[in-house]
Amino acid sequence: MSPFKRAAACLLGLTLLFSTAAAETTLHFTFAGDCTLGSEEAKRKQATSFDSVIAEKGYDWPFANMQELFQNDDLTVVNLEGVLSDSNRSENKDKTYRFRGPTAFVDILTRSGIEAVNLANNHTQDFGKQGYTATQETLAAAGVGYFGSRSVYIFEKDGIKVAFFGLNSTAFNGNKAWAKEEIARLKQEEGVNAVVFTFHAGQEYGKHRNQAQETYAHYMIDAGADLIIGHHPHVVQGMEIYNNRTICYSLGNFSFGGNKEVRALETVVVDVALTFDDAGNYLGQQLTLYPANISGTYPENNYQPVLVSGEAAQDVMALIQNDTDYELAPYTDEAGCARQPYLPAAEESAGGANGDFTVTGE
Repeated sequence: MSPFKRAAACLLGLTLLFSTAAAETTLHFTFAGDCTLGSEEAKRKQATSFDSVIAEKGYDWPFANMQELFQNDDLTVVNLEGVLSDSNRSENKDKTYRFRGPTAFVDILTRSGIEAVNLANNHTQDFGKQGYTATQETLAAAGVGYFGSRSVYIFEKDGIKVAFFGLNSTAFNGNKAWAKEEIARLKQEEGVNAVVFTFHAGQEYGKHRNQAQETYAHYMIDAGADLIIGHHPHVVQGMEIYNNRTICYSLGNFSFGGNKEVRALETVVVDVALTFDDAGNYLGQQLTLYPANISGTYPENNYQPVLVSGEAAQDVMALIQNDTDYELAPYTDEAGCARQPYLPAAEESAGGANGDFTVTGE
């Protein structure tokens, strides 16, 4: 079965599952990892650079293999790790790597069904204030939502509001009190029904989450976040269930234009179904994992992630399991995904602590 057909089968299964569940409203959000839609300044004209590949292949190229997922959900979110600007002014040459794509590359997002991006990472300031401002203005003009630092994006559909926050590790301590207060304010004053928090933290190429990542994630769930999505390590890390909320510590790289060679091939795309009752109260969540590789070629990066099956999919799942303290529901080629059990919002209905819960609605 082709990756497209496997993804469609898994999506159909989720639709059937929630059509019989008690929840009145279900929203599907797709999350993928680090995306650098640009090149290093000195390597932009090289034949193997991201810019050169896009000039040859077109804007549809990077996410061509992901359309079944990205076009059929309610919102797709990635970590945009770099700058969209037509100027290289204010390039921070003290940094080893600086990534920039022209503003026209925003069409890569819009043509692919990516509707929102996180900007709280260590590369959105590669070209100083002008680069960051150009990125924000370009995204806004294209209708792409963005969030990060103290910018919050609120997605609304069918009367449900979901707020998206983002912080990186260096900004966490200076913003955690604000974030806690803002989550409370949004829920109490603006009718936000659920909160997703993304963290750019962890050790690069570290196979296991570190204590800081856990501290950040636990704090934000205690502050009212309902889901934590992590990135920055460039590799896939594990998951945790804390207070009946899921933490994905790192999704890994995704379409990473900054490097022409693949150092870590595995990545994961996560579909999150959030359910709400008639009054908009958050009821629970279910995560579905889609193993993928960041490139269809190896070791040279073609900048085009692809869903995988068989041994390649099991390799991705093994990396996640290796950093997860409970047993994950497995990936099967027949399903084309690894659908995790439904996790109710209330602890008393979940059947216990980390991982000791049962699937409902099947």
